[in-house]
Amino acid sequence: MDKKIFKSGLDGTLEICDDFTAAEDVLTCGNSFFDRSYFGTRILILAPRPGDEILIAGNTIFNLSQAKAEIFIAYSIKEKINEAALRILGVQSNKVIFFADKADLKKILLELRANVIFCADFDSQPQFKILSEMFETVMDEILSEQKNYFPEVYKKFACATALNSPPDFYATNLLPTIRPKLGRIDGYNFDIINRANYSWKNRVRFPVNELCQKTLLKDNPVANAIFSYKNSRNDLNAIRILNSDEIFFERRTDNKIYSAEKISDKKICDFKILDATKSKKFTFDWTEGVLAQRIVIYGDFNCDQEIELDINFELDNFRAKIDKAGISLDNTYRFKKNLPSKGLPLIIDTEKIFVKRAEISAEKVFGISEIEFFSNINPLRKIQPFIKMTVGDNFFYKYDVPFEVEKIPLGIYKFHVDEPIKISAEVGGENVLTEVLDGEDEIIFNLNGAEEIVFTAEVVGNPEIYDRAIIRRAGDLAQIQTKFLQWLDKIRG
Repeated sequence: MDKKIFKSGLDGTLEICDDFTAAEDVLTCGNSFFDRSYFGTRILILAPRPGDEILIAGNTIFNLSQAKAEIFIAYSIKEKINEAALRILGVQSNKVIFFADKADLKKILLELRANVIFCADFDSQPQFKILSEMFETVMDEILSEQKNYFPEVYKKFACATALNSPPDFYATNLLPTIRPKLGRIDGYNFDIINRANYSWKNRVRFPVNELCQKTLLKDNPVANAIFSYKNSRNDLNAIRILNSDEIFFERRTDNKIYSAEKISDKKICDFKILDATKSKKFTFDWTEGVLAQRIVIYGDFNCDQEIELDINFELDNFRAKIDKAGISLDNTYRFKKNLPSKGLPLIIDTEKIFVKRAEISAEKVFGISEIEFFSNINPLRKIQPFIKMTVGDNFFYKYDVPFEVEKIPLGIYKFHVDEPIKISAEVGGENVLTEVLDGEDEIIFNLNGAEEIVFTAEVVGNPEIYDRAIIRRAGDLAQIQTKFLQWLDKIRG
């Protein structure tokens, strides 16, 4: 009988075979994202080799470890682990795993059953491509074989959005992760952004912990984790990796097509969003009707034109149909939709319907990389909805603005929040703004000479989802002092 990889501790946590050491408690900043406890939530980071976990999710590991999540890291290349880096990030060394192949990875996933998985995506360096392909193959096998494990999955272009991104750490305020662009990012030789699932507008952006908002590397714990590796590129790596946000692309695993009895082409449901198959018609059948409220269709990411689709559903129940002939009962649901170019998703939200058979066709051969049927528009998640205020498109926490700036654009980033957001501002304890934002609106806020403004944002009807941030005026002397301290930080030791 195979030896188990994990053993259960007295408190229900899983261990690999080592001593339990608790992560240090640290302060959190004013956002509901940091104030929640994730005790009992299992997080798995999949990375090629020790150190790559920082490229993939360094800030997020630190965030979630402080929130008491149980964090595991699994490496596909066996090298000596860096216990100092793990200790800084809040990961216990007895939660580190190495795997050699798909069978090992599948065993880890099924035994650990992590609630949330962060993994490298199809990036420029071979080790990330190999791991991404391995994970997607194994995830497809698991989803095909069982019906009760649907983890949250977040994938990351560790090279394009971290390791090879601009060295922009030493700014007055932390800057956001920028969109990779051809000719400007090393190794970014094919513009995958805004193709398939990789819509820049819909990227997931996690905020960074209060201790990671410092503008000096010596004060930043994730930077200290980077510097614990003996690498001549550490200076450059740190100032490229650290930003005001950490971005991912989310992949849902609760696709009901995995439960279909018949599928005309398995490639339309294989968890590989960059692997298209072509035909004039795709069909799938269920023994019993499945509830569908959202249908997502990804075309061929290499196709540069829209395709008109005929979409026909046979329902498990009859619906009232009203037309010129009067009222009749019908168990079909037919419509036409244009499949976007470049593999971008066609998203169809419907009333609650129970589908027994689906047929998607076009007049000519077209490509499909993935079709997804979801019973809920939003799945149940361990990582809870949150909001974050922005200046321009930048997450801001304690934000310095020169005295000559009089107006700033305030916006809101929302992670699975649909409700309007109320923003208020105080100067010296006096309220100077109360406004409700809906959709993607922005407020142009007039600073009116105030030296410090405290902003609060909360979801209307749900104040437990909130964000707090401060804008401070910075004079010439303060800006010079910041630049001088950053210069000292650059030449440290």
